[in-house]
Amino acid sequence: MSGAEVSTGHRVVRAFLAGDAPAMVDLLTPDATFHSPVTDYPGRESVSKVLTALVQVLTEPKLTRILDGPGETAAFFTVPDLQGHPAEGVLLVLADQDTPATDVTLMIRPLKTLLLGIERMKQLLRYDQPSSP
Repeated sequence: MSGAEVSTGHRVVRAFLAGDAPAMVDLLTPDATFHSPVTDYPGRESVSKVLTALVQVLTEPKLTRILDGPGETAAFFTVPDLQGHPAEGVLLVLADQDTPATDVTLMIRPLKTLLLGIERMKQLLRYDQPSSP
């Protein structure tokens, strides 16, 4: 595909693989939603914070497959070291060919690795709460 033919979904995936959260955010609508394995983050501002943390947790993702459909791109990837464990994931981007993305969904497996990643995301997003007595 030439640069002019590359869909928004592919551009979001490229930015994700490069660890470039600002480039991902630039490709979103102002009211875009990021759907994580834990919760949804509506609005570009909250999505920006999450994606900035996410690229610090999911380092060196390797694309294994990409699927395109009308208005959607699904990228399957591996991460060799997520908190000391390998992981597999899917990034689903909803966007028409030349329009900003409205939704980005992330899924990670296996569960043990996902839970370790969630704890690291909490630290990066400063959501840690004091431990109970």
